[in-house]
Amino acid sequence: MYFHTPRNRTAMVLETPFAAELATALAAAAEAAAILLSRAGADQVREKGRADLVTAVDEASERAIRRRIDRDFPDDLFIAEEFHDEYVEGGRRWIVDPIDGTTNFVHGYPFACVSIGLVDDEGPAVGVVHAPFLGEIYHAVRGGGAFLNGERLSVSGVETLSASLLATGFPFKPGKGDPAGFMAMVTEMVLTTHGVRRAGAAALDLAFTAAGRVDGYFEVGLFPWDIAAGALLVTEAGGQITGWPGDTQAPWITGRVLASNGRLHRELDAVAWRFVHRI
Repeated sequence: MYFHTPRNRTAMVLETPFAAELATALAAAAEAAAILLSRAGADQVREKGRADLVTAVDEASERAIRRRIDRDFPDDLFIAEEFHDEYVEGGRRWIVDPIDGTTNFVHGYPFACVSIGLVDDEGPAVGVVHAPFLGEIYHAVRGGGAFLNGERLSVSGVETLSASLLATGFPFKPGKGDPAGFMAMVTEMVLTTHGVRRAGAAALDLAFTAAGRVDGYFEVGLFPWDIAAGALLVTEAGGQITGWPGDTQAPWITGRVLASNGRLHRELDAVAWRFVHRI
C-alpha cells in the first residue's frame, strides 16, 4: 500500500484532463525533489518567525519550479511561499510550496514534500505532492482521479470518528489561531478516536487522507500553498474537504481545513463546531 511502483505514467498523463498542466507539475516537482534530496544548502537556515524556518533549499526549489511553470504557462500567476506574485482570487494561479515540512527537512525527518497546485475559477484543477524521502509521488486532476505512484487512490471506508485515525497539525504562527483552544480539541480527538497523528506537513496529511492511511484531518493557521494540491487529492479520491463551521470561503483561502473520507465529515464538523470559537 505504501510504496507502489510507477506504471506507465506518461501514457496516463497524456490521457488526462489538464494533461499539459499535469505534465509540467510532475516535471517541476521532480526537479525540485532532486534539489531536496541533494540537501545542498540545507545547513543555510534562517528563522522567518519562531519555529518558522527557511533554507537555501526552499529557495532553490521554488526558483526551479517557477522557471518551468513560467516557461510552459507564462500567462498564469505564480503564488508560492518564498517569492511570489500578489495573491488574487480568480484566474489561473499556480500555488506552490517548495518544501512543505521545512522544519522536518532541516532535522532530517523524512516527512517533507514538494506541493504544486493549479487553481482556476472552479477551484483546484491539478495537484502534485512529491515526497522524495518517502519515494512517493501523488497527483490528481479535476475529474481524472487521484494517484500514488501511478496507482489509483481511494479514501478509507471507516464510518465513525470512534473507529478513525486522524491527522492534525499545531498552530504556532502569531494570528493563526489559539494553540490552547486547538489543543483542547486535539485532546478530545485523542480520547474519542483510535488516535491522532502529526506529520508536520499539511500536504502530506491531505495526501494520507486521500490514500486512506488516515480517515480525517483538521487544522487551522494554514496558507494556500499548504492546501491547494492536497485538497484535490482528497476530493478526487472520493473524500470531502471543507472549511470550519461558519467559513464562507474555501479552505485554501481561510487556512482552516476539515478533510475526511466523507463518511465521518458530519461528525468531524460537529466537533469543530464546539471548538471553533475557542481557536
